[in-house]
Amino acid sequence: MDYIKAAEHLLQKIRERKEALSQTLATGGAQDIEQYHRIVGEIAGLNIAEQEIQTLNKNMEEIDD
Repeated sequence: MDYIKAAEHLLQKIRERKEALSQTLATGGAQDIEQYHRIVGEIAGLNIAEQEIQTLNKNMEEIDD
């Protein structure tokens, strides 16, 4: 699997997880405030990971040009 395919796969998985977590929050699925905070923290971490992968993709594209 080449770099671009791997990065796209990771981004897809990150986005799927973020959507699932967002749906949990939207439907009141957090059982208590601790679980709510854990979910919000996980979403924040996934956002950071997504941004880093996108930045890396951009940098790799610039190197290829």
